[in-house]
Amino acid sequence: MIGLGYKGYRQTDSQDDYATARGGFGFLMLSLAYAATVASGSTFMGMPGMAYGMGFKVGYYAILYPVGAYIGMMIVARITKKVGDRFGSQSVPDFLGDRYQSPVLRVLAALVALFLLFYVMSQITAAGWLFDTILGVNYDVGIWLAGGLLLVYLTAGGTYADILTDGVQGAIMIAITALVAFMFVTGWGIEGGPVAVNAALPSQMQWDVHTSDQNATFASGWAIFLLLVAHIGFTALPHLGNKFFAIKSTQYMKKFMLASAVIGISLPLMFLGGIVGRAMGIQVQNPDAILPVLFMQTLPPVVAAFLSVAILSAIVSTADGLIIAISQIFANDLYRKTYVPMKDEQPDQSRIDQRALWISRISTVVVTVAAILAVRTPPEYLAVLLWVGIGGIIASYGGPYLVGTLREETSKTAAITAFVAGFLTFFVLHLGPRFGLYEGWFPYNQNPFAASGIGFMISCALTYVVSKFTEPLPEEHLNKVFSTRRSEESTGSDAHGTSGD
Repeated sequence: MIGLGYKGYRQTDSQDDYATARGGFGFLMLSLAYAATVASGSTFMGMPGMAYGMGFKVGYYAILYPVGAYIGMMIVARITKKVGDRFGSQSVPDFLGDRYQSPVLRVLAALVALFLLFYVMSQITAAGWLFDTILGVNYDVGIWLAGGLLLVYLTAGGTYADILTDGVQGAIMIAITALVAFMFVTGWGIEGGPVAVNAALPSQMQWDVHTSDQNATFASGWAIFLLLVAHIGFTALPHLGNKFFAIKSTQYMKKFMLASAVIGISLPLMFLGGIVGRAMGIQVQNPDAILPVLFMQTLPPVVAAFLSVAILSAIVSTADGLIIAISQIFANDLYRKTYVPMKDEQPDQSRIDQRALWISRISTVVVTVAAILAVRTPPEYLAVLLWVGIGGIIASYGGPYLVGTLREETSKTAAITAFVAGFLTFFVLHLGPRFGLYEGWFPYNQNPFAASGIGFMISCALTYVVSKFTEPLPEEHLNKVFSTRRSEESTGSDAHGTSGD
């Protein structure tokens, strides 16, 4: 990983290189990197941990989250790449600001994106447990080792280093997922295959139990449906949207989307490792550590160590993208695109870009250290901590990003209104009780997916409705944003008309 980071450093000559690696990768490497970034430490440790504690119903999470995430990707990927290249956007908040000609929306999106720090915290926690379980390195030391590895290659190589390392890590993750699926199908350590594995579980955890009144995430069919809805907006997360800028050309976009979707939908099968571990009666101090413990107890130590590299790959491949995305909030969204235009003087573009590059690298260090310090006491469930951070982002970004991509008529006023309303909905439904503002009257207030899904739907609905009653963006600007789509529609219309005559 350090060697690939050095290679990324050799390819990083400017702030745009550091932020986007614009046009630097073909579809296969980027597909592996994107799928690896989506499938974080939560997928490889948090999801098996949930399955260890809750049983087969966690399979709904494993199936629905990639389906939702890749539906969202198919909506926004192409337009993000085209508009980002045309306007020089370096982040998703920057894209939104350019799409709607709105510095206000850019700043709002950047500030809300700071909640990604919770996501980074969940990845650092996962790495700490991995070092503790596999190598016997104390958790407090392990989180610093993981953070140090990230800093070594990210501060130098930026997005090039991020994608190069993520691509290799993605290939490793595919192999480990295949092994875990094999362990489940063969009933690893339990004679009788999957049926015997199911029978060895407590009755409330078996595969014919779909909901649980004791668990807010799977409390009802409606709550499970909101899992899917919430993840459609998952693609709006800045560390994922940034990846679209790096593909060489939009002509590779279909191959990229297909390959990343196939890979990404298979990786959540990791939850089966938690099922196998529970069926075998393995005891763990923390549920999120079940997968490395399963490896250590059932495989030769050398094999278990190599397999654990795959788990570390899942952690690092998401954490590095998150840290780069947060660094661009400070370097690009707040400094280059907000602070600099506010100064009434002729800017020296080369000096500004150089300063932004240094801000990127310094921010990388600060964000990583802050995340490490915040998780010295580890949380109970990684997936829950993760969604405290990203739920508000999904709820607020959903309408302006996804609906605004599909509907050219979306207005600036609608985008800002929907953004604020989506975030406030998530805050009131999920974070309000956590901050002690009121007792939770929302039946799923302990379910971040439900709060995020409802916020996402409100954001999308308001984007559509408010646009009907507010002034659209100038036609000249819309031509720049949607020029390729309009050209294709015009050509198709003309061809159809000629054929009909």
